[in-house]
Amino acid sequence: MGKGLHVVIPWILDAPGPVVATSTRPDTLAVTMDARARRGPVAIFDPQRLAGLPGGLRWSPVRGCETPRTALVRARGLAAGAGFGRTVSDSDFWAGQTETALRCLLHAAALDGRRAVDLYRWSLNPALAEDAVTILNRNDDAANGWADALEAAVHSDPRTRDSVWLGVRQSLAALADPDVLGAVDPAPGEEFDPTAFLRDSGTLYLLASAVTSGSCAPLVAAFVEDITETARSLAAHSPGARLDPPLLLALDEIANLTPLPSLPQLMAEGGGSGITTLAVLQSLAQARNRWGEHAADAIWDAATVKLVLGGLAKYRDLDDVARLLGEIDELTETRSRGRAGDRSTSTSVRMVPVMPPSVLRTLPFGTGVLLLRQVRPVVIDLCGWPKRPDADGLRAGQRNIETATAAAAGGALR
Repeated sequence: MGKGLHVVIPWILDAPGPVVATSTRPDTLAVTMDARARRGPVAIFDPQRLAGLPGGLRWSPVRGCETPRTALVRARGLAAGAGFGRTVSDSDFWAGQTETALRCLLHAAALDGRRAVDLYRWSLNPALAEDAVTILNRNDDAANGWADALEAAVHSDPRTRDSVWLGVRQSLAALADPDVLGAVDPAPGEEFDPTAFLRDSGTLYLLASAVTSGSCAPLVAAFVEDITETARSLAAHSPGARLDPPLLLALDEIANLTPLPSLPQLMAEGGGSGITTLAVLQSLAQARNRWGEHAADAIWDAATVKLVLGGLAKYRDLDDVARLLGEIDELTETRSRGRAGDRSTSTSVRMVPVMPPSVLRTLPFGTGVLLLRQVRPVVIDLCGWPKRPDADGLRAGQRNIETATAAAAGGALR
């Protein structure tokens, strides 16, 4: 309860460097956009037109994929949102095959100067992807063996081929929406430059609906992977091998949006490169469903700061947190009375939880339990953004954005 009000928005406002913020609603954007614009450039990737503000960012998934490494990273993000969940038999195999086909298609499109619409066309039918195979075979700059890999996917057993191409279609299904296709097909000179964005301490808002995010999930994952890979590269060439000021990834509702494949690694290693990752989840059960049991445990264990708010209802998660908080000795007094009327009193010691699951579930709004490395657990009072000294200015900016959003929605309805 209150994660945006007390955690996400204050972190974005106070971040000293570049920020990437994901959200399923434009409320975070409305509060923070004006304030962040005073620190650096602001961009909005809103392919589903949730905010409807003019001048939205255009980002091409093809950009830079003439470099095999970039194509590999981009394909990994796209394949992660293809829908091969943990309930699908051999999901890792099918996701890997989908990723292989996607990286080859991305590489071919970049080498031949193709656009996002060509990617979408290739994804509709493996027979149409023969065009991409030809590009890879004829281009001297194509990565060795990639043409053979794509040709093998196109001409494999029909059942295997159809399953792989189902993943490819799902990864690029959002491109069927003209608004989304326009958002990923920039004109020359309009391409988003992640390097300039990071160096200028920009703020990037990624918006996608939680209800229909299944189609845009691969694009969101690929975009975040593009930013983080660029950040790692810049950090490697910076003093101390880290970004200064650091990059904040404010991943609100990230499990609802997309199972970002690099999240476990970002939580474990990103801090050393100057990448601060704030992963906001409804529950650990949600993380287990999206990333799997072991990856969810890795995300939880690698988090330097764990902040638990009230409202959780999963007993397993509540019990796990209660165990982490530890136990204390409680004196228990027992009184007895004999037949002769004499009385006796005895005292014993028993171990009880510091905070039982029922108390964790009913934490008051604005209160959280903080777990920080080896420090003892602390119950803290959180300060929501309306109580900040600059709250009046933030409200004024919020009203301006909400008015613009309402006007855009009205125009779209007409």
